[in-house]
Amino acid sequence: MAGVLVAGSINFDMVMKAPRVPEPGENIHGHGFSMVAGGKGANQAVASARLGKSAYLRACTGADAFGDFLVEALDEAGVDSSLVIRSKEVATGVAFIVVEEATGVNTIVVDPGANMAMRVADLDALEPLYKECDVALFQLEIPLDVVGEGARRARKHGLATILDAGPPRGAELELARLFDVVSPNLKELEALTGRAITGIDSAVGAARELTGAGIKTVVVKMGVEGALLVEGRRASHLAAFAVDAVDSTGAGDAFTAALAVSLSEGRELEAAVSFANAAGAAAVTVLGAQPSMPSRSDVERILAGGGAE
Repeated sequence: MAGVLVAGSINFDMVMKAPRVPEPGENIHGHGFSMVAGGKGANQAVASARLGKSAYLRACTGADAFGDFLVEALDEAGVDSSLVIRSKEVATGVAFIVVEEATGVNTIVVDPGANMAMRVADLDALEPLYKECDVALFQLEIPLDVVGEGARRARKHGLATILDAGPPRGAELELARLFDVVSPNLKELEALTGRAITGIDSAVGAARELTGAGIKTVVVKMGVEGALLVEGRRASHLAAFAVDAVDSTGAGDAFTAALAVSLSEGRELEAAVSFANAAGAAAVTVLGAQPSMPSRSDVERILAGGGAE
């Protein structure tokens, strides 16, 4: 069974719940502090493994206790962690996350640390794995030249390439064109196109700008409004699954990983997006990034109308 190759970030997340997101200069009481594994690349590798695929992650942590914690979390999730670089010069990336308890909406501040120490030459270690995988998955939390060259190499070896277009970080269409599927959320779609998104119609228009620029398929993550699939002039809106949201951290990563897994298994695009919608819905029912990455049974339960457990 062909696997999913992920090149991306890995972070140590510190998460706290609060009644609401504080205003500038405001000090409010929170609760439920936890330390969990995160980073978009690592989250997507873990989700791919939990959804039943062999998952390989090329990432970089510091040679520190946080890095030890993150590598152990990958091993426990069934991700091949042998490709994780341990830098002695730069500390592990960290994220501070505040979750609004009533809605599950979060705010995140990230110090990327060792994630930005990745170099194009670090992609050389992936050469033996291209024949083992059929999908390569990237995000924008590592240097953009690494993302671009990684996509070129994966395409050269016949892998489908998927870009989770977050965080935007000034990425331009030239980079996005290197991918078969580009999957932004609404804010990222605005950043890529320069268009204001005010609803589904404007999201369709912005996504069509991307397909018109040479990107074959655009899948827009729209949170509680579901997802939008655009190919050329064809556009389909798929509604979200109704669940009780606890924390939206990592939901987009669960979505993109499930999209990659589903496409690698040969599903048609609409079915793949529906599968991804269910994975994102499952993720918001659990606090934290990697702890919320769903299993195959979690996703299938939601698809069958049983909701999340």
